Amino acid sequence: MKKIFFVASALLLAGSAGSVRAQGFDADKQIPYVEISSSADTAVAPNKFRIAISISEAPTKGKTTIGELERSLSTALQSAGVDIKKQLVIVSQSNSSGKRKDVYQYKNYLLTLTEAPQVEAVFDALQANGISDASLSQSTRSDLRELQALVRVKAMRNAQSTAAELAEAIGQRIGRAIYIQSYSSAPEAAPVMLRSKAAGVMVTGNAMADSELSNVKFNDVRVSQNVTVRFALE
Repeated sequence: MKKIFFVASALLLAGSAGSVRAQGFDADKQIPYVEISSSADTAVAPNKFRIAISISEAPTKGKTTIGELERSLSTALQSAGVDIKKQLVIVSQSNSSGKRKDVYQYKNYLLTLTEAPQVEAVFDALQANGISDASLSQSTRSDLRELQALVRVKAMRNAQSTAAELAEAIGQRIGRAIYIQSYSSAPEAAPVMLRSKAAGVMVTGNAMADSELSNVKFNDVRVSQNVTVRFALE
């Protein structure tokens, strides 16, 4: 009679053990092993913000030229402490015909900031200088890959610990890892949008709307990593 061994599969979510199930396999064909699926995550404050800014001659039907709008934008950003040469790039530029076949110019920019309080300062400055089309398009981490690596190691250690516990419960121990699979979950950040308007500033999401507050607070960026590991049973 062929001997039947078992494979235990445990699910570990954020460091907590989950359900366990077993299935048999033919010992003559495979090495006995324990398989663990483990997840680990961390939450960190964002340190990289991107603001999309658009300027256009169309709203004033060409009475305010693109050059004048660029000067207003430059004044606004400088007053907010932005290094324009390093932090602002043009992402697109176009011409468009109006109803009377007038041609209006458009420019779209992307501004990158590294401090949350400066985000609020930029929107205040844009409002004060009549730049009406601007929105926060992203809040993330500049060191995302490094954080993913740290969390991945944590997930591996969780998997090893759980595998050892399962093996010990039946009088065995784990050996070397014979299979490792790693996969990432997309970084999570709650929707946050700040949009500048000519008549005021609309703030939604987790940013604070009170203009008297000096800091803008954003939801943490959650970094999650998942691994599946098979440890040989000894």
